[in-house]
Amino acid sequence: MKISVIGLGKLGLCTAVCCARAGFETWGMDLKKDYVALIKNGEIPFYESELEENLLKYRENLHLTTDISEAVAKSDISLLIVPTPSQEDGAFSNEYLINALKSMGPTLAAKKTFHVVDIVSTVMPGSCDNIFKPLLEKITGKKVAEEIGLAYNPEFIAIGSVLKNFLNPDLLLIGESDPQTGQALEEMYSAVCDNSPHVGRTSLINAEIAKLSINCYCTMKISFANNLASICEKVAGADAGDITEIIGHDSRIGGKYILPGLGFGGPCFPRDNEAFINFTRQAGGFSGLQQAVVDINNAQPGIVTDKIISLSPENGTVALLGQAYKPQTYLTERSQALEIALKLSEHRGLKVKVYDPLAKEHGPWETCQSLAECVTGADVAAILTPWPEFFDTSWHRLLCKGATVLNLWK
Repeated sequence: MKISVIGLGKLGLCTAVCCARAGFETWGMDLKKDYVALIKNGEIPFYESELEENLLKYRENLHLTTDISEAVAKSDISLLIVPTPSQEDGAFSNEYLINALKSMGPTLAAKKTFHVVDIVSTVMPGSCDNIFKPLLEKITGKKVAEEIGLAYNPEFIAIGSVLKNFLNPDLLLIGESDPQTGQALEEMYSAVCDNSPHVGRTSLINAEIAKLSINCYCTMKISFANNLASICEKVAGADAGDITEIIGHDSRIGGKYILPGLGFGGPCFPRDNEAFINFTRQAGGFSGLQQAVVDINNAQPGIVTDKIISLSPENGTVALLGQAYKPQTYLTERSQALEIALKLSEHRGLKVKVYDPLAKEHGPWETCQSLAECVTGADVAAILTPWPEFFDTSWHRLLCKGATVLNLWK
């Protein structure tokens, strides 16, 4: 079995490296020539934990190209991991996937063997059956499920721990056009994964809905915890951290994601919620529950900003610890920490200092190069991104006398 990965972004390159690690002859393809040249030299254009060392270790199994026809011709399974940007109405665009499929068409048409086309990019429900399947049949002259396989196989990973998540998933979600396609992917992942995850093989439409549903359920837990925290703030002696820790031990609930803190951000959770709301409305369903999740999340930066201002003396100094939307990444896409920094910078009389180990966004604040520099002399220090080093209390002695440490994750 030979694998091709079409699109070598933050997930695609990690996927290609993991397939190479499993011993598969893997073809990684991306259109950007300079980008591919960097990877060939063993250079990673972005930060991702453990990626560089694994790329160097398993590079003999990884072939890199800018020619999609070459990648498809020399593989049995093609994993498409290209952008599906959000549109104004929240729905995902299939433009890049359609272009990729059209480019693959002539090579797929010429192949004498059964080839699996595996859509990994997140798409709107109905895309595979209503758009990709007819398109594949038109451009190849082959019947999907008989002469060519189509799958929807999204990943559940977090930036900063992509390899760890990819190699040790809780769930493998495989939407399949036919049993042969699903079996091929199940065999591939059995070689790639270090654990033995549950394999959910289902129809294409079920997999598309399940992908959005899982992420939306996770964010529902986040918003529930943050809403609970806002209630506990108004009740003497109540501690949302203690409460969520307790209820997380109920097996019907589980402890993951049910933790008060900042709301969800990043490149997946916010837009998956917006897409699910769009899908629900298009299907004629009730979107109120998911809309409430989004509304609670959107209110969280304002709540935290007001809290910090209330704790700050006039003309005081505020140290904001964290800019990235989560630890172990430099990404600030839809980061509530960054939004709070912007809101506080608009407040007259406050000096705002910001530090993050990886994210270095510049703005109307003082960007610090170390934790010590950021907190020295501060009247309030707020932990916005839960980097482990921020929970070491040794830096508290550098604060102004009588300062407040606001740990949003406790």
